[in-house]
Amino acid sequence: MTAVGPPPDPLARRQRHLVVALRAATVVAVVLAAGALVLPDRWGERAGTAMVGVLIGAPVLRVAWLTVRWVRRGDVRFALTGVALLVVIAVAALAG
Repeated sequence: MTAVGPPPDPLARRQRHLVVALRAATVVAVVLAAGALVLPDRWGERAGTAMVGVLIGAPVLRVAWLTVRWVRRGDVRFALTGVALLVVIAVAALAG
């Protein structure tokens, strides 16, 4: 009996851990945003600060994860681009 349809794609789930982490960061940011709106003064401010940290940290960690992946695969151009972006972010954080 022959299979119907295209063969399975071996690359289809290659970034599943990254997808799960980004979805979790989205849920955490939404919960913290709701907490910032609902909680009393001090706790609401802390929740808002944590939310900003998640919104800044998630993309930075994504770039770092992808940079490591590109280094492991030997893709020099993308790896250097990722490193350059991380350096720009670090310099901006130090300057701010």
